This record gives sequence, C-alpha cells and structure tokens, in this order.
Amino acid sequence: MTVRDPVRLDLQAQPASVSEARRFVRRVLTDWDLPEVIDTVALLTSELATNAVLHARTPYAVLVQRDNGDVRVDVLDGSEVAPWRRKNTQLAATGRGVAMVERLSTAWGSTPAEDLQGFAKGVWFAVPASGVGESTWDGRDWLDGL
Repeated sequence: MTVRDPVRLDLQAQPASVSEARRFVRRVLTDWDLPEVIDTVALLTSELATNAVLHARTPYAVLVQRDNGDVRVDVLDGSEVAPWRRKNTQLAATGRGVAMVERLSTAWGSTPAEDLQGFAKGVWFAVPASGVGESTWDGRDWLDGL
C-alpha cells in the first residue's frame, strides 16, 4: 500500500479548464504508475469539473490522492449547493454526471468541511488503485440506468 500526499491543481470556471483537469489527473496517475485507472479517473474528474464550471461558476480545485489502496479525487468549488442525482428523460442532453460517478466509482460523496481548503463545497470519488473491483458496467444500459 502506498500513501501519497494530495496533489492539487487550481482552475478557473472556464470550459477549457475541464480538459486541464483531465490532463492533470492523467499526469499524476502516470507518475504514480497506475495505468489501470487512468481512463476511469479522468472521465469522472471531467464530470465533476464540468459540474463545477456549469453550476458553481467559481474557481475550483482538483485534488488527487492515494491512500488505503484507492485513488481519491476531490473537486472543490465555491458553491454551497450540494450535488444531487437528477432523474432525466432519455432525451435530456445533460444531468447524468453524478449518476456516472455513482456507477463507475466504488464510493463517492461530499467532501468533509475540514477538508475544503477554503472552498464552500467539494465532491469526491474513489476507485481502487489496482483497477480491481472497478465497475463492470458496460454502458449498454446507459439511458435506462441514468
């Protein structure tokens, strides 16, 4: 088991920052030699960063850490509005990010107040660093399940 101090990237609430967040977690996980989880972690980070840009509309931070065999990512922003899982119609263009995080991570939730580092809210997810135990969801039930 390897414990890593959190690595942080601060970003502005601009659409281009979402790809910066994705590249950041890819670099960190590559440096930590965790290729098995790069795609899943980058996708879920992208979803939470997009939510920060679209809904919080404040600067935000992405924190990546490894502890107890998991990779954990927190996305912290300046909004006090808690995340929720929407129930959308099949034709809705948005609103599936939290459901995707729920399906592809082993755990997720709101970042505890003591870990907010000056932000108003945070959302985190965790995936096993080994990639073992990752979701077996294959996407075929994408619209039915979301």
